[in-house]
Amino acid sequence: MRRAVCLVNVPHEGPALLGSLLAERGFKVQVVEVFRGERWPTDLNAQDLLVIMGGPMGVLDLGRPEYPWLQPVVQLIQQRLAQDAPCLGVCLGAQLMAHAAGAKVAPMVDSAGQRLREVGWGPMQLHLGADPVLRGLPATLEVLHWHGDACALPAGAVLLASTPVCPVQMYRLQRSFGLQFHPEIDGPTACVWAEEDAAFVQAANGPDGVPVLKAASPAAAERTYATRRKLLEQILDAQLAL
Repeated sequence: MRRAVCLVNVPHEGPALLGSLLAERGFKVQVVEVFRGERWPTDLNAQDLLVIMGGPMGVLDLGRPEYPWLQPVVQLIQQRLAQDAPCLGVCLGAQLMAHAAGAKVAPMVDSAGQRLREVGWGPMQLHLGADPVLRGLPATLEVLHWHGDACALPAGAVLLASTPVCPVQMYRLQRSFGLQFHPEIDGPTACVWAEEDAAFVQAANGPDGVPVLKAASPAAAERTYATRRKLLEQILDAQLAL
């Protein structure tokens, strides 16, 4: 049985829909809470899938004592990319994978140098035709954004999606995919995140950001479910086929 080893960086960011889809495809899903000091298997091979989930920390936190697992995770990703073994990075995971591949990751800023944050349900443009993994999807997807950092496109990667403030929203690098957004999250979980990460939501969307996001999330998650699921299914199918 193929394994999917999912590295979790905070208690409230597990694989969610992604874990269900992996199980449907016959993967044995192993969740590793690296923030608690749990270790991933040492015998991962090119038939196993490594999944790296999100979290509030970033590439700039590499080396900080409160996040001792980040640098070893980057080294693991580097090893797997060198072997063309599949990885799937979500939000922080996509940034760590880009960094491991030599691309710049930094806070988003506007033309005046002010910090930008992209938080909430919003449109994302797909670069249809860039890769077969996007087949049958609309040119614009509504997805959940939750980040203040962004990455450049790694060398050799194919750009799959963008937003105006974050040009690299999704990319493919050989057998691996980086997703800056969160297609795996449902409405109730988005509401939990809004409470858990209230200061970040308010910094992005103002003092009413939390109640507005909580009010919007159930309906947004429901109306986007089919396209989010289709995208994740096609990514996983592409990784299985190689």
